[in-house]
Amino acid sequence: FLFCWLPFFVAIVLQACQSCQVSPTMFSVLTWLVYVNSAVNPVIYTIFIPEFKKAFKKILLCRQPSRRVC
Repeated sequence: FLFCWLPFFVAIVLQACQSCQVSPTMFSVLTWLVYVNSAVNPVIYTIFIPEFKKAFKKILLCRQPSRRVC
């Protein structure tokens, strides 16, 4: 999270300073880094949260929960 968002927020703060300007190219790279964070979140959750992994696997395999009545 910090790896992706901290550089972006530092650039935002620097943009507020008149003498410290961030190049448009650098700002675009930092913006894409924020997007990458969103794309990587499901992978991180799948690795560290077993319940999320199980639910994510069900969604990807299009499995319906059992509707059996006891």
